[in-house]
Amino acid sequence: MLLNANLDHSPSSIPMSGLYNLDEGDYAATLATLAEWGDAKAQHNLGAMYLEGMELPQDYAMAMQWYSQSANQGYAPAQYDIGTLYLEGLGVDPDPAIAAEWFLAAAKQNDSKAQNNLGILCATGEGVPHDMVQARMWFLLAVQGGLSDAIENLELSSEEMTLEEMDYAKRLAEEWCGVH
Repeated sequence: MLLNANLDHSPSSIPMSGLYNLDEGDYAATLATLAEWGDAKAQHNLGAMYLEGMELPQDYAMAMQWYSQSANQGYAPAQYDIGTLYLEGLGVDPDPAIAAEWFLAAAKQNDSKAQNNLGILCATGEGVPHDMVQARMWFLLAVQGGLSDAIENLELSSEEMTLEEMDYAKRLAEEWCGVH
């Protein structure tokens, strides 16, 4: 089983305390070992297992701990998931403003789900200023990224905007693509 092709497997990179913890028959234990070694994807996946209570007891604090370690390494799916925890108040006090910050971090890495969620927050004014131009920009980016769920949001946004505002949102999305 390929665990992570990006890990440095040189002898000096493998902590001896975790050397014997790799067990293909126990996914959670193997994932925990890789996460402890600092693998961002493993940290994210371990956080998801704690969040959902899959093979491990459901524990929002542990989910946040592993998501945070992964997100702080710049792993966009973990940044998105932390945003979701804050938006939905799972294991933390709900805080749409903090959620928006985490969604923005993931959106800067072209995470379509984060872009769509930022659009929703901009459209509703939840955690960020109400701004339909910004909302449409995020929906356009999410659609360009292949997120079909954002199509309906894009269509709904046009009902509340002038043609000039929609054109401006399109220009903003094009500029975003040129930078990111």
